[in-house]
Amino acid sequence: MNILKSINATFNKFWRWIKETAWVQPLLIVGGIFAIIFSISRFNSWFSVMAVGTSTGYFNSYRISLENEGTAAYETAADKLTDSINNDSFDDYASYEELKAELDDKGIIADYGIKYFLLFVEEDCAGCTNAENAFKLLEDGWNKPTFEFKDKNPLAIKSIFADELSTNDKDYELDEDSKAFYRYVKKFDERDFWTRAAGRLEGRPYKDNKSVGTSKYESLENAEASSWETPTIFLVDWTEAAYNAGIAGISEVLFGFTSGTTDYERATLLQDMWNHVPLDASEASKDVDNPFRAEYQA
Repeated sequence: MNILKSINATFNKFWRWIKETAWVQPLLIVGGIFAIIFSISRFNSWFSVMAVGTSTGYFNSYRISLENEGTAAYETAADKLTDSINNDSFDDYASYEELKAELDDKGIIADYGIKYFLLFVEEDCAGCTNAENAFKLLEDGWNKPTFEFKDKNPLAIKSIFADELSTNDKDYELDEDSKAFYRYVKKFDERDFWTRAAGRLEGRPYKDNKSVGTSKYESLENAEASSWETPTIFLVDWTEAAYNAGIAGISEVLFGFTSGTTDYERATLLQDMWNHVPLDASEASKDVDNPFRAEYQA
């Protein structure tokens, strides 16, 4: 108690001195103003780190980083994720149990999930804003009466930012190589990932059902990163239903996300994308509204 009284007495003396010394008050006011001014830039920096752009703050929480892309002795988070999909041998297993055992042994499902959306986005693009709003709506209604999913898997999203800056960008002289995303695309072009992915995705029902232009798949196949639309949305599916359909792994794609006129319509399209494979034969005959299925009727 004596300590508190001492502190209180000291503060009261200081306050009386301020009130009785007129010239101190303007100095305190001016000092307060300058403190606010100097703190604004700090707050701006903090908010920009938290939001990471006005249209992709939501996707930043799911970011898979390209930091240090191209360093020979370093595998980025984006490299590791993409490499987990880039494996021809996944189609060669005699049963789903064998495939699942391999995925578990490599830690692929533990690290990334059995099913997820993989997005290529940028900080400012109209399609990214559409996607953000649709994904938020989808997340809010996931496995509720609004958006039902028979496989009961949780929503999972991974995002790679095509405009992410890496600290080693300055080490490259060519304009394209100075962008981390270009180095990432080039790396997996050398591993034939984009060629195989485009061939598989172009054969999916959605291309014909929605008359998607062949040029979009050609840009993917040829690893023409500069002409890729953002967002480009992939579905990666390691479920038994996907295996039975012969498309385990990267299995669907949406370019640009310009379909639909409302957030609800776009969220429904994502729902259809997730439900791209019927869980049984009876379900296939009933769901003729899903453009990701061969049974679709326009």
